[in-house]
Amino acid sequence: MALSKDVLGAALYNRANAYNDNIEDIDQARQDFWKAVADEIIRHIKNNANLNIPGTGLVAPPGGGPVTGVSITGNIL
Repeated sequence: MALSKDVLGAALYNRANAYNDNIEDIDQARQDFWKAVADEIIRHIKNNANLNIPGTGLVAPPGGGPVTGVSITGNIL
């Protein structure tokens, strides 16, 4: 799956709900909230981003000719 504003938005909404009730220490609650937001964004990118890296190296054939390369795909770890 590609990155999705709908999937990420729903996940962030669900995470935010845990921080909207009974706040005793507002500073700690704010810090915990933003850590949860960052964690959800990182998780979403790791699970849904696809990479296409052009060129793992360039090769020039002996005697001349076009220089070519190889591309790879993968996931963010």
